[in-house]
Amino acid sequence: MALATVNRFLNDMIAAGYVRVFNRTVRPYAYIVTDDGEQYQRRLSHEHYSWVLSHLQRVEQQIRSTLGDLRRRGVKRVVLYGAGEVMEATHRVACEVGLHVVGVVDDDAAKQGLRQAGLLVEPPSAINTLAPDAVLVTTFQHSREIQLAVNRELRSPTIVWEL
Repeated sequence: MALATVNRFLNDMIAAGYVRVFNRTVRPYAYIVTDDGEQYQRRLSHEHYSWVLSHLQRVEQQIRSTLGDLRRRGVKRVVLYGAGEVMEATHRVACEVGLHVVGVVDDDAAKQGLRQAGLLVEPPSAINTLAPDAVLVTTFQHSREIQLAVNRELRSPTIVWEL
């Protein structure tokens, strides 16, 4: 971050009464957060956590909706593609709606062989062996490319879905 940006930010905080400077003649300056500054920090934290919670709730609704669609199409066995936090949330909801998660795959070699949500993370080449009814892409990064790559590799009429 540029020094000018930091100085501008500090000056704004001082002007707002959130920070006080002691002994401006000595460098480095001594700063103290005021009571108003602590209230401001709490308010920002509360707003941030509220936003995060709201975002997580929207993601869970999206997951629940997608899994419900799969269930209505007769899917029972599913492989989750992408071993991250979204996969863990998807695994939990899949169990709640009665889908059987038969495996997790990820193209990141560093994740392969690890356990996430109690499942062994395998390479994408394991999808055909796992014999799912559907593969659900549980990452928001490169999901279209993943979906196309999986479709090319499948040797069965498995459905490939994105969240």
